[in-house]
Amino acid sequence: VLTQQTSGVGASSDEEGSSDSKLGFMRRLKSFRKSTIRRAQGREKNISSTGSSSQNNCSLRDKLPAKYIQTTDVKKATLNPVWMEKFRFNIESGKTETFHLDIWDHDDEFSVFEAARKLNQVQGFKGLNRYFKQIAQSARTNSNESSNIDDFLGSVNLKISEIPSTGIDRWFSLEGRSENSKVHGQIHIRANLATREDRGISEEDNWTDIKQHVELLQIIIDHELNKFKGETTKWAGELSRDAETILHQHAIQGDITDIQRKMCRWIAYSKKHLERTLTHKLLLTITEQLEQAWQPTSLSRDESDMLREAFTLFINHCFKQLAKLRDLFPAANRIAAERLEQLLTIVAKLHNMEVFRYCCPFQNSLQHELSLILKAGTMEWFDRMVIHITKPRLRSDEEILRNTSELVYVLLADAHSAVKYYNPIFESTVKLAFYHISFKKIDVKLMDIIIKALEEELGEQIYQSPLKLFENTEPDSADIAAFAFSAEQTSLSLFELYLSLNELAKYKIYVNESHRSNLKINQYYLYFGVALKKWLSIARNKLLHRIEYILDKDKSETSLIAPISTATNNKFTSSSLDISNCFTQMAQFWRRLAWPDIPGSIVYLIKMIEDTTNATRLYAILMEEKLNAKKFYDTNDLTIYIQELSLTVNNIERIRESFKALPIELSYDKLLVAAEKFHPIAGVDEYRKKIETTVAICSQDITDRIYRILSKVITNMEMELKQYLFHIIEAPDASTIQDTVQPLFTFLDNQLVPYTEYLIRLNLTRLLELIWAVLIDQLLCEVEDVTSPKSISSYARLSKALDGLVEYFNNEEHYLPKDILKTDKYKLVKKLLKYQSTDTQSLIKMYYQEKAQEQDRANSSNQIDL
Repeated sequence: VLTQQTSGVGASSDEEGSSDSKLGFMRRLKSFRKSTIRRAQGREKNISSTGSSSQNNCSLRDKLPAKYIQTTDVKKATLNPVWMEKFRFNIESGKTETFHLDIWDHDDEFSVFEAARKLNQVQGFKGLNRYFKQIAQSARTNSNESSNIDDFLGSVNLKISEIPSTGIDRWFSLEGRSENSKVHGQIHIRANLATREDRGISEEDNWTDIKQHVELLQIIIDHELNKFKGETTKWAGELSRDAETILHQHAIQGDITDIQRKMCRWIAYSKKHLERTLTHKLLLTITEQLEQAWQPTSLSRDESDMLREAFTLFINHCFKQLAKLRDLFPAANRIAAERLEQLLTIVAKLHNMEVFRYCCPFQNSLQHELSLILKAGTMEWFDRMVIHITKPRLRSDEEILRNTSELVYVLLADAHSAVKYYNPIFESTVKLAFYHISFKKIDVKLMDIIIKALEEELGEQIYQSPLKLFENTEPDSADIAAFAFSAEQTSLSLFELYLSLNELAKYKIYVNESHRSNLKINQYYLYFGVALKKWLSIARNKLLHRIEYILDKDKSETSLIAPISTATNNKFTSSSLDISNCFTQMAQFWRRLAWPDIPGSIVYLIKMIEDTTNATRLYAILMEEKLNAKKFYDTNDLTIYIQELSLTVNNIERIRESFKALPIELSYDKLLVAAEKFHPIAGVDEYRKKIETTVAICSQDITDRIYRILSKVITNMEMELKQYLFHIIEAPDASTIQDTVQPLFTFLDNQLVPYTEYLIRLNLTRLLELIWAVLIDQLLCEVEDVTSPKSISSYARLSKALDGLVEYFNNEEHYLPKDILKTDKYKLVKKLLKYQSTDTQSLIKMYYQEKAQEQDRANSSNQIDL
């Protein structure tokens, strides 16, 4: 209640009638004032109205006992007093009675309260008159009437009949005693009507009515749900108009307050939710209404106990649902996700409400309770999955590994659901990391199952380090034999289990950093060292077997290619493509493996490179042997071997390129850089040197083998090349350089045409290099041959012919780079030809010029040194 200044309030409830005595009493009641003139006038009117009947005096005394008049506390030193006091008046006729409220400004606290204490001494009409007189005399008086009016701050008259069944809760403007009164301000009044049956109990005690109200609400909710066409979770909670009327009348009859009604509503709906699932959105709305209405002293002890019981039942029900979260709230189900979010929201709302903490003071924190629930629920779900997946089946090693992999796949799906769906919901509603709690609980149990399965398959070797494993000199065949029957399938099951664990371990980033390092799954790879060794051995043996098999298949393909060679232009056979794919698959295997132990993985990487090195050499050897088996090196006519020779060197070159690129595909350099954090740099450099040297030596061996095969072509051309060079040297002086060189170019064109068609660019370049080397060697022999001196013009023609050969080999068709053409031997031949084609005087001049240049260079070098 708000008014002005330090104030006191007097309130009463009167009955209005037609009798004069009642009107006189009403006037005297309204004379709750300090004006002596008005009191005198009121007293005269009272005498005239009450003198006619003494019986009416007795009637008034009976109808207006002291309990109809109440006073509030005085609020001192404030212009905006707030009383927040509650009074109850028993009213016999709501149609005729009026509620009257006076507000006074009073400084003499003692006299007002003394008069208020004598309230219970009022006896009938005269006693009431004396009571008002004492109140009036206690106020400040002045000879000025306006001063007396100022002490009276205003009044409010409210007819009981104007109060609706829902009550009044609003501001009322203050009224004066007359039109001339200077009254202003407002007061906030809340008034409600109630009617109760007299059961001989305290008027304040409506406990039975409250329980009946809850039961009535539950009956009505059942009725509404039975009428509702659809799922109960879609019911909005609205009651029919008739139902609301019944509840409203019952609340009035039971004198049930607003907070009690909201309490009953929450209890009824929450209990009904346990029987017939309602939407959590509805329950949340009812919860918020309860929170808004509740005050610390608004409920009795019995009511608080009743509310606590309802809270406990509802919270326990929610916890049971959360324990079965994966079954009741499937992650990918949008509706289920919404329901889960609403459930957590209302649980969080309850725990944050003052009324909940007041009724349930010993409740643990929500995060603590939810952590326990989620841990228990996760373990129950995990044990159920283990029993379901590992139920008695065939007890083969492969079956055990497959079952274990299936269990990890289930956990992977659960981790994905937790991170994508559950985690955001829990973090946004209750500030809890769902996956952190759930995965920490199953980590140890899962790894125990994994280790047990690996021990049954691989024995005690799973505990050995990589270096220890490779110290074993057991032959490769033993690695394969160790798997006995169905070794490959078992190896695949092991690899599948490893990959699934590798994926699951990635989800550790969603575990709190402080707990992440303690997870047992961090060390899962340590138990797969022996398995990795066997995988590499199997991969190597399969690769070697594949090379032998695919080369046999190449034989039939080559025989089919030969008759239609002019129409196809195939530069490779399927064997090189197949083996290159094998290398690619091994690189993919290594990337998929993603071995977490960086220092330990270097040993496995080197082993893989060594195995592919041996495979590359084996392929080149077998390809050359296959060509040699057809008497390639024994024939002088290579016409029938051109395509097969080209296919052989092309295939070998493709495998060499695939092998050379393998370390890069294996990301060996990144691995070694990362290893520097764990190993001394010198040790890492040794690993790098070993890898690069192994690859370089193998690559050079393969290149030398290709040159050796192509050199057979040059051997058959060497005699013709010498003859064409001889014709160039011995050509008549009158012949042009073009005429002398053209026959050689024509011969080379005819010889190179089929090789240009079948050889890949790199191998054609190698063939041109060999031809160029033979030509330079023969030219050098001719120039250095002093037994058959030639004319200066012959050497000049030969020098021009050499320039023409450079242009021929460097043109767009052949394009042998000049840095390859201009070798040291070429420079020597060019220099000798220049000397031989120059006269004596010019040679002497050139000699001195060169000496002078050498001296200048020497002097310049000495100055720099000084």
